[in-house]
Amino acid sequence: MANCPKCGEHLRMVDWKQHCPHCNCNIVIYDIQERLMQDADKAEVQHYHFQKKINRMKAAFVGSKLAIARIFTSLIPIVAIVVPWLKGEFKEPFVAFKGLFTLFSLTDMLESFNFDGILGLLNAADGKTALIFLAAAILMLVLSVVFMLVHFGCLTMACGKHGKLRNYIFDILMLVLCGGATVLLMAVPENPYFNIDFVIAPFVYFLLLGVNFGIDIAIFKQGIEVKYEDCVVGGIPIDEYFKMVEDGVPQAEIRQEMYRRLTEMQLQKEAELNGEEVKQ
Repeated sequence: MANCPKCGEHLRMVDWKQHCPHCNCNIVIYDIQERLMQDADKAEVQHYHFQKKINRMKAAFVGSKLAIARIFTSLIPIVAIVVPWLKGEFKEPFVAFKGLFTLFSLTDMLESFNFDGILGLLNAADGKTALIFLAAAILMLVLSVVFMLVHFGCLTMACGKHGKLRNYIFDILMLVLCGGATVLLMAVPENPYFNIDFVIAPFVYFLLLGVNFGIDIAIFKQGIEVKYEDCVVGGIPIDEYFKMVEDGVPQAEIRQEMYRRLTEMQLQKEAELNGEEVKQ
């Protein structure tokens, strides 16, 4: 249980009544104005910190023309999915295919895929290395797409303290994974099961990722001005309030200053209302 706000004595589980058994004060309404003011101070400080996050998020998305362009360049690499992936030929145990390989070609093949036969290539001396290259390239491309989506989600924090470093890390990871996958596909050794003549989509994907990286660099080089809304705590500007707390100004003095400023604000508001009534 808590302590009595007046005498500080500990309250037991059986002390459920609103009066303290030690000093007989009404716990519910004792110094209620000050406690309400303290709650209001906490709420305004929390609102200030939350509002700063919202302002940074808005700036990261629409803070400049480049920031708006980044929304599209961050997701446009996905168009590489519908571009023909590669040109080649697949034989048994793969589904027989020759020509331009696309996403739609893959969906048509799924029902006829012989997964056991493909995994069996790991035991074949003439197909093991080629299958490992192909599987590693696919895995790297999938990971790069995952990082692309994470990168887009992290744009909400792009104007934060570590926004620049975070974005650059994801940009570089995506380029490395896509570049590595492209090299692996082009370096697949000759084998009797499949051959790849030309890689298409990974090149397009790499190019679009490079464009997005360039936009990121340009944005951080140019900078985005984050416009923070004015916040007050009990009528005192937030920065001034934090300075008073940091300097160790007694709470009683801070509260007195709050009452003075709130009174001035109230009188000013009443004067404006009276002026409007006179005009009407």
